[in-house]
Amino acid sequence: MLPEDAVKQIEKGNVKPVYLLHGPEHFYKHEIIAALRRQIVKDADSGMALSEYDGQGAVAAKVLDDLRTMTFFGGMRLVIVENADHFMSANKDVLGRYMQSPSKGGCLVLVGDEKPDARLALVKGAEKNGAVVPCAAPKGYKLAAWAKARAQQLGKALAGPAADALVGIVGADLAQIDSHLQMLVTHVGDRKTIEQADVLETVQQEKVTEVWDLVDGVAAKNAKQALEALDRLLPKSNMESARLALIGGTILKIRAAKILLDKYRNEAKVAQMLKMHPYAAQKTVEQARRFSREELDAGLRKALDADIAIKNNKIAPRLAVEKFIVELCR
Repeated sequence: MLPEDAVKQIEKGNVKPVYLLHGPEHFYKHEIIAALRRQIVKDADSGMALSEYDGQGAVAAKVLDDLRTMTFFGGMRLVIVENADHFMSANKDVLGRYMQSPSKGGCLVLVGDEKPDARLALVKGAEKNGAVVPCAAPKGYKLAAWAKARAQQLGKALAGPAADALVGIVGADLAQIDSHLQMLVTHVGDRKTIEQADVLETVQQEKVTEVWDLVDGVAAKNAKQALEALDRLLPKSNMESARLALIGGTILKIRAAKILLDKYRNEAKVAQMLKMHPYAAQKTVEQARRFSREELDAGLRKALDADIAIKNNKIAPRLAVEKFIVELCR
């Protein structure tokens, strides 16, 4: 199943009991997990409907018990196992048996990097009763086509030259492409089409630099520095959601670098694997050293919560983003 198809099905309420996500593109994984959180957890206390594990230390019996435990209000329980390659390898037999008849009251999400062996019972069971979703960025001309499709989802047409320019500047970084598209949607206003001139005008290196200034402030727990950087990112109203997406995309990329650093312990190799501009790759690796996985995971959850609050008109957009930054600095 393609990542886009998985998200569409989830948003329609068709939630499968098992998702096996594999591959290097963390943006796709985040999109699927975010859709599942919106559909399953909703406004409930996340502690009652959500369990999250690191696959390096997770115990299979505890994970499966969570999946079979009814929530307080009788809804589904979302159980996510990140960094799940080792977890699946060490527990392939018990997981294989579970996949044959997964709990109807639980949704298990296994998030790994390596492509699993299709011959394994757990993979066959996931394909039969759930979804196996390869997560890799489109290559070549397909990347510009992805940007066009993403712009259409946001309600705008992205002209061919504009798509080529955007991909040429940003590279194969879906999180950053998506963030810039959200800014471009705000930039063009009522116009239906995003043109090449819009991309060249708005996708500027100084905006990326200001995001790093903000992240530096968060890493130092310096709310004043972070909020000053936010002020430079928000020179006018109606840009809050777009900037929140840019910040969230940056946190997502730092999180991806953190996972790679934990796995390979080689900064140069990780920087190369990120497939980013050398400056951005270096900054991403530096920041990955300064944050824990728990802090980055919490940051992504807070970004999602802030975005939902803005879109549901529960809080003023500017206040929501400022509150998000202050919480990150605690």
